[in-house]
Amino acid sequence: MTENILEIKDLTVSFDGFKALNNLTFSMRPGELRVIIGPNGAGKTTFLDVITGKVKPTIGKVVFKGKTISGLSEHTVSRMGIGRKFQTPRVYLNLTVRENLDLACNQNKNVFSTLFSKAKSTEKNQTVSLLETIGLTEKADIQASWLAHGEKQRLEIGMLVAQSPDLLLVDEPVAGLTDEETENVGNLLLALAESHSLIVIEHDMEFVRQIARQVTVLHQGSVLCEGSMNEVQNDPRVIEVYLGEAPTVTPEQMNLIRLAASMAWADGSFAPEQKAVILTRLSEQFTNDSQHQEQLKEELANYLGSNVPLDQLTAGLTTPEEKEMALRLSYEVIRSNGVNELENIVYQQLLDLLALPAETVQAIAAEIDAQYSQSHQD
Repeated sequence: MTENILEIKDLTVSFDGFKALNNLTFSMRPGELRVIIGPNGAGKTTFLDVITGKVKPTIGKVVFKGKTISGLSEHTVSRMGIGRKFQTPRVYLNLTVRENLDLACNQNKNVFSTLFSKAKSTEKNQTVSLLETIGLTEKADIQASWLAHGEKQRLEIGMLVAQSPDLLLVDEPVAGLTDEETENVGNLLLALAESHSLIVIEHDMEFVRQIARQVTVLHQGSVLCEGSMNEVQNDPRVIEVYLGEAPTVTPEQMNLIRLAASMAWADGSFAPEQKAVILTRLSEQFTNDSQHQEQLKEELANYLGSNVPLDQLTAGLTTPEEKEMALRLSYEVIRSNGVNELENIVYQQLLDLLALPAETVQAIAAEIDAQYSQSHQD
């Protein structure tokens, strides 16, 4: 049995009586990519602080590769193989991208020797490889101060990797990034996960869906639940923590939104128009009260992005009325952003599974097409 790379046992961190972490127990295997989510004040930053030695636990211990590290200094923990990336990029702005990586590749160097001494061939090869990994080869010789925010994030991650840590701790890497930058950082982390153990703390749920394999939810300093993104986002306890109230969405309603989300995600993207259709139509379907509709929209948004096989979803539709409702919503979702080839393939799979009469399918499609044609004329 493979030994866990990290184990946190019955950990409590108390600041003047306030428990930032409360009897927290956590573990992860080597080579795992774990995403930590939770509302503000859940204890996420303190969680990283304890692992790196910045904060000493009041009770409990942290075990890394079989050795207890709680109570050790930050630099000692770092040398044992734990690297941490903070929210704000920490790079040398007056050095080039290449020089930043050169400096990180040899921790015995200082800035002076990095600038004026010849690098060994092994260090040059490592820098070239890192530049390719973080996607900054073409910008290797420009000052880091000229990089975009997302590029600085990737550079700092590359500098961490240069130190060959066994465990990478990454704190909110996509805060303030554009969609393209966010995707680039996500792809970098997924690539690194092939050879490193990673813990990523993040608030952006779309980004979490992009990279998450296993998710841990923290609440009030403790682990609330763990599982796949699909399992976590549909857990009533998680919804209650994020929305402040117990969910009112029924299993039937969740099934419909999962079907609609499957259509929207068919081409690997989720257009705003599609999200609006899903939330608006479902909220109108389930309540006539405008205030309740807005509340329901917020709640339903927690179920978007579920990746469940279509045959499992359609198995829960038992009556012709339910099947027609699923078909209507699904077709409107893909029609709202223009039906592309990938969405049409998934839609055809849905039609096969629903097995509705051809005239019913044609009538629903014609009605929705007419509505969209009319709206464009208006």
